[in-house]
Amino acid sequence: MKFIKICIVALLIVPINSLFSQTNSNREVTEERTRNWQYESICSESGGTGSSYLIQVTSYVGDLRLALNQAKKNAIHAVLFKGVAGNNLGCTAKEPLIKNGVYNDNFEYFEDFFYNTRQYNQFATSPSGSAESSEKLKRKMNRVTFIISVNVDDLRKKLEYDKIIEPMGAALGGGSGLKPTIMIFPSDGWLKDNGYAKFVDNQGVKTLIPDYTSALLDKNLNIAISTLDKMVSERGYPTVRLAETLKSISGGSALDNAVEGRDGGAQETSILDELLNVAKADITWKVTWSVETNGIQKWVSYGIDALDSYTNKSIGVANDEGPKSMGASVGALLRQAVTDKMDGFLARHQDHFKKIAENGREIALDFRRFDSFEYYFNDDVEFKGREMEFSSLIRGFVGSIAKDRNFSYNPGENKIGITQLRIEMNEEVEDLFGGGDPVLEPMDATKFAKKISSFIKKQFGYPSKVTTIGLGKARITIGEK
Repeated sequence: MKFIKICIVALLIVPINSLFSQTNSNREVTEERTRNWQYESICSESGGTGSSYLIQVTSYVGDLRLALNQAKKNAIHAVLFKGVAGNNLGCTAKEPLIKNGVYNDNFEYFEDFFYNTRQYNQFATSPSGSAESSEKLKRKMNRVTFIISVNVDDLRKKLEYDKIIEPMGAALGGGSGLKPTIMIFPSDGWLKDNGYAKFVDNQGVKTLIPDYTSALLDKNLNIAISTLDKMVSERGYPTVRLAETLKSISGGSALDNAVEGRDGGAQETSILDELLNVAKADITWKVTWSVETNGIQKWVSYGIDALDSYTNKSIGVANDEGPKSMGASVGALLRQAVTDKMDGFLARHQDHFKKIAENGREIALDFRRFDSFEYYFNDDVEFKGREMEFSSLIRGFVGSIAKDRNFSYNPGENKIGITQLRIEMNEEVEDLFGGGDPVLEPMDATKFAKKISSFIKKQFGYPSKVTTIGLGKARITIGEK
């Protein structure tokens, strides 16, 4: 009887050991396939959003019970190192987040990430939980396809925190750590098309007057600005919000600053000028977009014109159409459309800003005179024992305090125009209410103009009225204040 029991136990143990042996063998085959990263990946449907990719992954496994975890590993590996192929449903190809060499340079880290601690599992999910298809191949191998959603934002933050990759935008800083401040506006075309702007007659010239206050009540505008603002901030660029700046300007309407001289001229300061004077943004984005549809799917068509806030000169333009989707929100559609071009677009911003830091910020100045000022600009005056035209004296002084003397100078009897004038980005100012050490403050056209006004007052005893005409232009009217 005892002998029979021993035989029964032995018979039971043999299949169990055989099962364990087979499972381990299948696991080893699967792991081998994993370490060689043998899989295919392609966008699933619209591809998800900018923060979460939806990927169709085909993996090769010896044991079907290992297929789901294998699909998650492969999906994350594709996002990090291989990229994801696009499809004909509107999803464009996704570039890998990091270069493949990073894997070998951080081999132990990724061994833990994918195998030992299995941290990858928290960044990937299967929406359905089941395979889309499964096919038995030769040599005990199965080809299994899953749809996997990868949380790209959280995955990136994890690798940034562990110092495996640099934060977004870090490589664009040129080593200086300085980045331009960006302020996002709807374009004039978008405002006009959506009923938030009107034309008015300004001394015979039709001028478009935007109504930013009403526009900011538009739900889609707020979604668009918030989406782009977040994408810019994620890459380390400081932003100034239009809504908060508008609230800080009393009434939110355009101010007319008229300075009457002998020629009876007048200068209007626009709403945009007033906003930028308060915000002090380095770069302005004029954004237009529309949501398109073919009856089933939706997508966003967009355009972004980046302008130097001081000169209104274009830095770069980005425009494209995003992937099609049947259910994504406006914000998700815009993020998907812009994501692929964002880093390259911001790189142009950084190049422009680096040139400003090296060569100085460009501004323009305009000189006028009141009748009370005894000199015309082509009259001779005396300075330090020498006789010269007043306009030549002004040119010499401006050159002495500018970044360099290479600027365009156009003098006349009652007017002087200066353009392409380069000034320092910042100036040291005495801290009267702190420790006494000087502090750096940003320099703009108005502050620079006040230095010239002080020089004229000191030399000739006449005050000047300095009028701000945007961040990058100021007018000095000599004779009264």
